Amino acid sequence: MSIALTTSRTLLPHIGRICATRIPTFAPRLHLSLRTMASYRLVEENFQKPDLDDRQYRFIELPNNLKALLIHDPTADKAAAALDVNIGAFEDPEDIPGLAHFCEHLLFMGSKKFPDENEYSSYLSKHGGSSNAYTSSQNTNYYFEINYEHLYNALDRFSGFFTGPLFNKDSTDKEINAVDSENKKNLQNDVWRIYQLDKFLSNHKHPYHKFSTGNVSTLGTIPKENGKDIRQELLNFYDKSYSANLMKLCILGREDLDTLSNWALDLFKDVPTINRPVPEYPDTILTEEHLKKIVRIKPVKELRKLEISFNVPDMDEHWESKPPHFLSHLIGHEGSGSLLAYLKSLGWANELSAGGHTVSKGNSYFSIDIDLTEKGLANYTKVAHHIFQYIELLKNSLPQDWIFTELANISKANFKFKQKGNPSSTVSGLAKKLSKEYIPVSHILSTELFTENEPKKIVEFTKSLTVDNSRIVLISRDLETDSNEKWYGTDYSVIDYPEDMMKLITNPGLDPALHLPHPNEFVANNFNVEKLEGVTPLDEPLLLQENDYGKLWYKKDDRFWQPRGYIYISLKLPHTHASILNSMLTTLYVQLINDSLKDLQYDAACANLRVSFVKISQGLDITIYGFNDKLTVLLERFLNGIKNFKLNEDRFNVFKDKTVQHLNNLLYEVPYGQMYTIYNSLTSEVAWSTKEKLAVVKEISFKQLQTFLPTIYEEMYSEVLVHGNLKYEEAMEIDKLVNILKTSDIHNSQIDNIRMRSYVIPSGKTFRYETLLNDKENVNSCIQHVTQLDVYNEELSAMSGLFAQMIHEPCFDTLRTKEQLGYVVFSSSLNNHGTANIRILVQSEHTTPFLEWRIDNFYKKFGITLNNMSEKDFTRHKDALCKSLLQKYKNMNEESSRYTASIYLGDYNFLHRQKKAALVQKLTKQQMIAFYERYIAGPDATRLVLHLKSQVENEETDEKELDTKVYPTGILIDDVGRFKSASFLAPIRQPSKKFEIYTPSK
Repeated sequence: MSIALTTSRTLLPHIGRICATRIPTFAPRLHLSLRTMASYRLVEENFQKPDLDDRQYRFIELPNNLKALLIHDPTADKAAAALDVNIGAFEDPEDIPGLAHFCEHLLFMGSKKFPDENEYSSYLSKHGGSSNAYTSSQNTNYYFEINYEHLYNALDRFSGFFTGPLFNKDSTDKEINAVDSENKKNLQNDVWRIYQLDKFLSNHKHPYHKFSTGNVSTLGTIPKENGKDIRQELLNFYDKSYSANLMKLCILGREDLDTLSNWALDLFKDVPTINRPVPEYPDTILTEEHLKKIVRIKPVKELRKLEISFNVPDMDEHWESKPPHFLSHLIGHEGSGSLLAYLKSLGWANELSAGGHTVSKGNSYFSIDIDLTEKGLANYTKVAHHIFQYIELLKNSLPQDWIFTELANISKANFKFKQKGNPSSTVSGLAKKLSKEYIPVSHILSTELFTENEPKKIVEFTKSLTVDNSRIVLISRDLETDSNEKWYGTDYSVIDYPEDMMKLITNPGLDPALHLPHPNEFVANNFNVEKLEGVTPLDEPLLLQENDYGKLWYKKDDRFWQPRGYIYISLKLPHTHASILNSMLTTLYVQLINDSLKDLQYDAACANLRVSFVKISQGLDITIYGFNDKLTVLLERFLNGIKNFKLNEDRFNVFKDKTVQHLNNLLYEVPYGQMYTIYNSLTSEVAWSTKEKLAVVKEISFKQLQTFLPTIYEEMYSEVLVHGNLKYEEAMEIDKLVNILKTSDIHNSQIDNIRMRSYVIPSGKTFRYETLLNDKENVNSCIQHVTQLDVYNEELSAMSGLFAQMIHEPCFDTLRTKEQLGYVVFSSSLNNHGTANIRILVQSEHTTPFLEWRIDNFYKKFGITLNNMSEKDFTRHKDALCKSLLQKYKNMNEESSRYTASIYLGDYNFLHRQKKAALVQKLTKQQMIAFYERYIAGPDATRLVLHLKSQVENEETDEKELDTKVYPTGILIDDVGRFKSASFLAPIRQPSKKFEIYTPSK
């Protein structure tokens, strides 16, 4: 796989904060003719942008040297803004690791103009908004989005981060705990562990080696012991780092460019500037003493990986030719003749990714990361040999102008027809990109284009991939280690390259099995779109066919007028989920199919065509989308690939082992990441726990899979959606192609009854489920507190959605910010296959009974909040939710996904959001109080509380006020099978209406 970033050094985990209006009459509105009076300097107004981009752009510089990109989007439902500071964790004082990250956290905690530490988050929440931030090595990035009418007031609050943050002592003391909790969340995460070890094993004259997150020791205990006031250190850091000339602001809104420019001036002109230059770090990160070494790492999860990294020339300023991307395309290729295909044929590898990354100016790396089999790990020196053989092939073969031309043509098509994305991601990404001042700002939207062929640079880059310039990281639980990394406790050892391996890789030679990829047959050539004027877009797809074997849904693109298509094929297959054995046999089958068709899928992906083949609770799903030119050809090839699949025992054994490895690793996921599976295994009719799946997979034989395969497509029922720049006739042809998989004419008469169902907990009962974390070293426990409301209906969905909207921000503020229970806190509505629910999840070092008590207490206090809520605030919450529900589609995939969700659920309620918004708009405060008293706090409240408990005894947490006679509450589920067998099942969602078969008029 060709990627921009790979694991270890090049997968740089961001540290940050998880949080999950009427334009005021006083807002300044100055016209272009008053620019001089406005005192900002126009830098650029002409931008290279996609063909259908209806936005207008302007880049300005404020008097304090802060630069801002303004984006006028006349149709935006959500406005957004981001500010990127070209200072990051590399600027941490050596004796206060994590200070830059800590500063990022504190900026959320109130400003001189808005001193309430919760004002910013509260305002966003009441107006359909959200925010976040992250700290990376050289940048700190803050961003938010909000319903478009409220942009000015949100910007007013946001600007206070940079014009007058408070750094209150109380907030400072509390937020140390939040940073510490964030760090503890990652202590057993292999990505973070490996990344920090890679940093530690580097030149300590370069700041790359630092521990960037911080914890209670580095930010609290140690500074205090050294006589340092952490608040004063924060102020010092902020004053010398947060200079306006190092900042790039990006604002996206419906307002015209003059208005947005003057808002930027009005709100950000007072950001102080000391005209500090952008820091540079000239020392080499990996010196000679760090190269030609193998770093052996023992992971938490069951991983087997080899990563080889090379010191390479810094090519960031050659963004028009992109030599690292060129190389990652070739080395990461997965088709015939590729490095991965060859290693797979030897039974040594499952996956491969390659990519380059610049850590700091002059310090760049290119890494090749391989997921090994057990045989591959045993033969890792030969794997390294084959890597260098492929590099030798490239050195002898490059440059190849046709490859650059192919990449350039693909990038042109992708850019030409680029669609809008998430507003907050858009502004955050652009603000970060603007810090690369060597890119002309007029090209800041089009940096993905290959616009200049520089074969000499490609050759120079390839020649730098040498043995002397390399370091290998080997990861497995079976490796010998002799040391521990300081911050995460990672076991590791470092050895020189073995002599036998040095002989192999120094003069690797060429292998005839390895060759460059062939020209890509899936690159689109036809981008014709017959756009019709004055068309009102349909809100639902049309039903073209319905019979005993399936349904065909169709929607000609009438909204985006793009040369794209989206095909969704949902195969209802009763055999695939009839038992846990059949379910796991299907899992293996899907993995083997994807493995056998990887060549096809990869070529398609390079041409921006995506193919997905996955198991779902009802059978199998195939999704294909991208430029429509070759879409049907790809589908036919893929379906024939499935039809003609031949089972191979060697690959079966590889993927059986891989599945066991994957399931084992799920048991070592972060606690909150395990909650979905646990909840699903308790509440869904056909669902099993990870341990149950693991026990079954270990016993599956090759012969069982052989016997199972012919039964998979028996009684097949298909639901097909064709959406996009595809004609009626093409939709009918696509539906016929699905018959390639049909094995008999026997149809399933019970097709309406094979969908997943959920269990209903008796009204007024509370059940609890307790289980221990498998990872004995993880200090975090997790609780998921689910309140089951009732059997799902649209009215209940509307009320639960509004209730979730109202508690979202106060829940976070109470449990995370004020009570400091843990870094991960979130709440939401939770609709499963039959019931409507509300859930609160907290991951924490506290015990789960303690967390349950605090959640109960929050609910009790929120009852008072709800009763005292003003009609104005209540209306704001309703409006925020309705506007989120009624957001326009930003791109075709978003629209398609909405239709596929309704087809998957089987209710065909394509207008669900519009209906829900109408119901929410009618709700009164009194109805929501009654909802709270009946479902949340009353005697009929029904709950399922999941306790995932750490095995680590934590004596530091104060829980003396917990009444252990009350908590934990509920009837203990000690036998899941018995619990499920004694429960009723909720009815399956019924179709929202009767659809007539559509016949096109002549």
